[in-house]
Amino acid sequence: MSTATLDTRADEDEWIWESFRYHSRTFSLAAKFLPRSVQMPIATLYLFCRRVDSIADQRVLEVGPEQALDEVRTVQRRLDATLAGRPPTDEVLWRRLGEVHERYDLDRDSLEELIKGAVWDLEDRPIETQQDLIDYSNLVGGSVGAMMLPFLSAEDHHDSLEAAARELGIAMQITNIVRDVGEDIEELDRVYLPSGWMREYGVARSALEEGRCLDGYPALLEQAMALAEDRYRSSASGIAALPFRTRVGIRAAARMYREILNEVRANRYDNLNRRAYVSMGRKLVLVAYDSYDGRRARLRAG
Repeated sequence: MSTATLDTRADEDEWIWESFRYHSRTFSLAAKFLPRSVQMPIATLYLFCRRVDSIADQRVLEVGPEQALDEVRTVQRRLDATLAGRPPTDEVLWRRLGEVHERYDLDRDSLEELIKGAVWDLEDRPIETQQDLIDYSNLVGGSVGAMMLPFLSAEDHHDSLEAAARELGIAMQITNIVRDVGEDIEELDRVYLPSGWMREYGVARSALEEGRCLDGYPALLEQAMALAEDRYRSSASGIAALPFRTRVGIRAAARMYREILNEVRANRYDNLNRRAYVSMGRKLVLVAYDSYDGRRARLRAG
């Protein structure tokens, strides 16, 4: 559905939700387990995140990094106007994000961190160390966890929950990185695995470019997976502290995303030529039963 055909608010709602579902089948499914009142605000905020991400991951291929950086600056200006109560009226995104901000008082810092993450990509800053990986993942993933808090808990709990929310966002971003190594290097000429780790495990960038999984590659991926798994575990206390209705949805999202790591293992660590995905059936099972650790042990033993 083109935005030019959005004649009614119901049309806008449908477009926002379908965009959400198209770009994130896992998170949009998990959002269905959240209270209905926050589903559309979450989808709207996700649309903002996609706008920022698409400049760094798609538009840059069309217009180059300098023009893409200009477009990021335009997004920043439009965000500033929206948060100041003057959303641009020429796009559904900004009008609806303005409504969400008026109701939920969105956190400016976390929204701007996401933009800083896009700038990191567009300026081609390297990821050399584990701390670089964590810092980058906090900008583009931890920030999303923090910006979702107004939809998940009472305002007086946000400060106590922010650390856990960021840990979960970082875990999900590292999971994305592990899943997408092949796509990132082929389509964007980017490698988010720390270069120091690659040297340690004897994995050359040229091998990744050629789609070759060298002997040290599974151990390298396991180190990244362990970093994500640690953060999934450390976020658990924050998830447990959420109200029941939001707890179910966020716990489901965490389990579904984490299972991607097991799918990489099931593919024999070949994320260069195969995309790991979690089937709908397995996602639904995970909502009720957390089978991750048992499957992880079986896959690693095999």
